[in-house]
Amino acid sequence: MSNNSPAVDALIRDAEAAAANETDSIAVLVMLMRIVIRSDADPYLLNGALIEGIATTIMQRIPAENWEEVAVQAVRLLRCRLREKGAI
Repeated sequence: MSNNSPAVDALIRDAEAAAANETDSIAVLVMLMRIVIRSDADPYLLNGALIEGIATTIMQRIPAENWEEVAVQAVRLLRCRLREKGAI
């Protein structure tokens, strides 16, 4: 059983379902992320690049009226994941 709130669990399920239904571009992105994460790439720069990707995706692909809610949920998900792993 998850320690996440029901809303975060639903968000995770929705994201996983959407990724499963997406075209190969999402699979390629996930594969590249895994490769880069395992590489000797600077982890601070990597985190910055990933965060920039989230911010850019929100601003370019999400309707403006949903920006705030999507951004808040993204931060909540990050905090929940870090809390689950004992990082915060």
